[in-house]
Amino acid sequence: MATIVVVGSALFLLLGLLVVVLWGGRSIREPSASRPHPSTGTGGQEFRTDVKLSALRRFFWWANVVSFSALVSALLAAWPGGRLVMRILADTSPASAQGRLTEAQAFVGIPSVGGTMALLFFGGLPAGFLAAILFPLVRRWLPRGRLAGPLFGLLLLVWVGSLMDPLRADNIDFNIVGPGWLSVALYAGLALLHGAVVAAAAGWWSERLPLWGPAAAKFYVPLLVGAILFPPFAVLVVIGTLLLFLWLSVVPVSWLRSARPRRTVPAWVGAGAIVLISAAALPVFISAVVSISSRTG
Repeated sequence: MATIVVVGSALFLLLGLLVVVLWGGRSIREPSASRPHPSTGTGGQEFRTDVKLSALRRFFWWANVVSFSALVSALLAAWPGGRLVMRILADTSPASAQGRLTEAQAFVGIPSVGGTMALLFFGGLPAGFLAAILFPLVRRWLPRGRLAGPLFGLLLLVWVGSLMDPLRADNIDFNIVGPGWLSVALYAGLALLHGAVVAAAAGWWSERLPLWGPAAAKFYVPLLVGAILFPPFAVLVVIGTLLLFLWLSVVPVSWLRSARPRRTVPAWVGAGAIVLISAAALPVFISAVVSISSRTG
C-alpha cells in the first residue's frame, strides 16, 4: 500500500509539473465586454434584464475559472504533494514515531485509502479553492510570466500557512515526525508548486472558456464538479449570484445606463496592500518556521 501511495502521488505531482511547464506563464484572459449598449430605444426594464444577464454570465465565467484551477491544483499539487510529503517525513522520522496517531487521527507510516481520501476532501480541495479564489484577486499586482504563480504560492504560505496549515506551529504532528527543517523545506516547495499550478491552469482555461450560453454548457462542467465536490464553493457561488442579482435589481436604471467602464485599482495600491499584508503576517510565519525547524520529530 505504501508503494502504491508513493508511486501514485509522484505520478500526479509529475503531471502538476507538466501543467506548469506547458501552461505556465499564461495570464488570465478575461472575456470581451458584453455589456448592453445603453441605447435610448431600449425600455428601462428590458435594459435592466439585459444588464443582469450580462453580469451573471461574467460571474459564472469567473466562477468556472476558479473551479477549474482549484480542481487541477488540488488533484495535481496539494493532494498528492501533501500525501508524498507525509510519506517522506514518515520515512525520515525515528522508529518511535511509526504507528503513532497524528492530529488528523491517522497513523504515521500506515497509509490507508480512507486517510488518502480524507486528505483530498479536507486538505487538497480546501487548499485548492482558497488559492484559486485569491489568485484572480491579486494577479494584477504580481509579476507577469512564470514567476507569478510561485510567488503567489509563497505569499499564500506566508499569509495563512502558519495560521491554518501546513506550517502551523501548534500542530502536534511536528513533534512526532521530522526533522523539522525538512518539513519546512518540503511544504515550502509544495506551496511554490501549488501556486504555479493554480496560475497555469487559470490562464490556460481562461483562453478557451466562452461566456455562458446554450452552446457552451459543456465548458461549465468544471463549475458543476467543483460545486459537488466542495459544497462551500457552491454556497459562495449561490450567495454571489443572489447578491449580484439583488444589487442590479435595486440600482436605478439611469445609473446602469450612465455607468462607465470599471476602473482598476492603481498598481501601487495593490502592490502596497500585498506588502502590508505580508509584513503583518511575516513575524508569525517566521516564528512558526523557527519553532518547527528546531524540532527533531
